[in-house]
Amino acid sequence: MSFVLISTAEALYSLRQYQFTINPVKALDYLGTQLNRYQLLALYQHFFPSEWATSQTSLYFPIEGNSKTVSLDNHHSPRELEFITLVYTHLFPMSFWAVESAHEERLQAIPITSMGVDWQIEEGIENLRMGWKLLLPFSKEGRYWLDDVEPEGSEWFDSEFETHQVSYKDTHHPERIDNKQLRRLCCKLTTPLQFLPLALKLLDHETGNIWLDESPDEMSYGLYASSFPWSKSSINFLHRKWKQASRILDAAYLLIEWLETDMKAHAQLLLQLWTRALERR
Repeated sequence: MSFVLISTAEALYSLRQYQFTINPVKALDYLGTQLNRYQLLALYQHFFPSEWATSQTSLYFPIEGNSKTVSLDNHHSPRELEFITLVYTHLFPMSFWAVESAHEERLQAIPITSMGVDWQIEEGIENLRMGWKLLLPFSKEGRYWLDDVEPEGSEWFDSEFETHQVSYKDTHHPERIDNKQLRRLCCKLTTPLQFLPLALKLLDHETGNIWLDESPDEMSYGLYASSFPWSKSSINFLHRKWKQASRILDAAYLLIEWLETDMKAHAQLLLQLWTRALERR
């Protein structure tokens, strides 16, 4: 039987596979790396067959100069990185930090990047658009923050919206609202105010969508809070959920942009709607 190597890179890669493994931990690490490599390449062929067929990118990590002191086991090959790029370009988002880290070490799992309205992280509330700030006292989490977490929350809100003639005391507590009545009222509207219940779910992280309800994990410096294994079912699930999340975000931002086009007038319409949804006691 003859064995023909196509290139020097393949020869070097093949030689590196024949190494003595001296303990179980290193053996498991090696097997995990190989599994991850073959998973990514197989998924590339499945989800992007045309790109795979025409790709000129190397399947092997390029070895330059004296590589004896450099371990490449924990690095993605250019072809694997190409697949990761196609995933976040066409299927679902990944954080900038996760993508950057893939050039330095293996992504053993699919990181879930929070794509919702993450206003509860440090200084996040100050970075919110005015439309989102206006909605804070109408959401459960926002109300809790303004009432119990931030000692001067109500004063902060009043100072933000003083010029728009919106007062914190005029916003009824969310616990007093009949949510079914609110949804019925919103369904009858033709303005983006119909998306109010959806926008409030975004603020409360209660959409039921993994891309929108995840909160950034501060211990991992905001990279991701959870992850999924590299598999066809995971990618299909996350792609489907991202399409749903995109529709939710589009609808919510229609409301935010509408509020901001005439904050004073539209805030009054919001308050009127909110009052109409009060529970009858």
